[in-house]
Amino acid sequence: MHDEEPISSFVFSSVGDQQTFHHQWLVDGQLHECSTCYSSIDADEPPSQHWLQRGEEQRPQLSKQQQAVLDIIEARQIETFFICDESAKDKLEHFMAETCARAVPELLRWMFHNGSQRVEFNLACYVNVLDQVHIFQSGTLGVQHHYDIEECVSVIYEMITQRIENYLASSHNVGLDECSITRIRIQVKRTRDDNNESEGSSLDLPLPLQLRHEAASSGSSNTSESELASLRAAYVKHQRECHGYFPSNMRVNLYGLQQCQTTKELYVVPYHISETLQQQPNKNFLILNNIMGQFQRLHELQTPIASSNSSSRSRSQSRSPLQCRRCRTQFKSRSRLHIHQQLRCGQDFSVDSIHPDIIEIYEQCLPISRSVFQYACYGITKPKTVMRKGQFVPIECDWRSKSSVQVQHGPCVVISNSQLSSPCKLS
Repeated sequence: MHDEEPISSFVFSSVGDQQTFHHQWLVDGQLHECSTCYSSIDADEPPSQHWLQRGEEQRPQLSKQQQAVLDIIEARQIETFFICDESAKDKLEHFMAETCARAVPELLRWMFHNGSQRVEFNLACYVNVLDQVHIFQSGTLGVQHHYDIEECVSVIYEMITQRIENYLASSHNVGLDECSITRIRIQVKRTRDDNNESEGSSLDLPLPLQLRHEAASSGSSNTSESELASLRAAYVKHQRECHGYFPSNMRVNLYGLQQCQTTKELYVVPYHISETLQQQPNKNFLILNNIMGQFQRLHELQTPIASSNSSSRSRSQSRSPLQCRRCRTQFKSRSRLHIHQQLRCGQDFSVDSIHPDIIEIYEQCLPISRSVFQYACYGITKPKTVMRKGQFVPIECDWRSKSSVQVQHGPCVVISNSQLSSPCKLS
């Protein structure tokens, strides 16, 4: 952890016949060069060429196998997923950190493919402590843009981890290091816009830009629908036929969105800057693409775009943290505070327990490749079956291991109170 907030700079520089773009950040007095935000083009080329050559690298492409799994998820209308640490060897911190940073965000990114415009999800952690299993579930959070996924997941993890820690301390007088979490349940609902796949006018701005736009907005757009449609058609035509080279008489400024793959910072970059006529200033538009990089719509910007460097520094120099008026929790960014408030300060979070005599069985689950999530992941295709211990369960068990998740051929996920069950297969 750093003692201070990194101060980012997104820098264009020209040397000889080359123009370069690179990302730096200053933290604890040291300057760091980003290894993922760098490109170089000929000095006489438009800035769009920076982002076109980096687009394929940043765009999350699904493999044929992943697309096939997503098609099955849609066909079976799967909305519940379990991520399981079947080995039960990893420490709680590692399992939670890995699923927060990689597994859950990657699952939600999948859900934004195939025309999804919005994804709602909640998270549940199965906590094993003192021979008991407690289920801590978050409230439901809506994600409007795929660039918001990491921050939404991070805020929910922070809130649910804090509630687990508080509950264990007050009810069991133990800390997080004395419990284990070997499975997480994610429930997901997708909203699609099948009637507007080409224009995607319902695509929202990423949350940080949306909040900044609302604060700086001075009124409604003065561009008519016909003007916007004409500009959109011109953009699509020249983007397709000229690969980002726009004519000089296209008197608008176009900007694009980029996300640093290292720090996950979101920044606005120039795409096409036209010479300004003296009679009137150019209008500014932000290009919005879906998760596959396909054009969705143009969003008019009512205020001039400040340089990324100056805006980053001004935000970092704002020393006073933001505070939730209801619960007094402090945040470093408006977007994290907004997400926290959407979750109503955790009022909709809940805790439940699995009765010692109860076993939950989820049959005919859809396995998802470990190469995607590191841990085992299963899509739940059928409602759970609740059984009491002592009833006949056609499963062979090896009780010598210490995992609390059983996976059968099919596969089937079994969840019980016992902490001495293990992965096993139906013979």
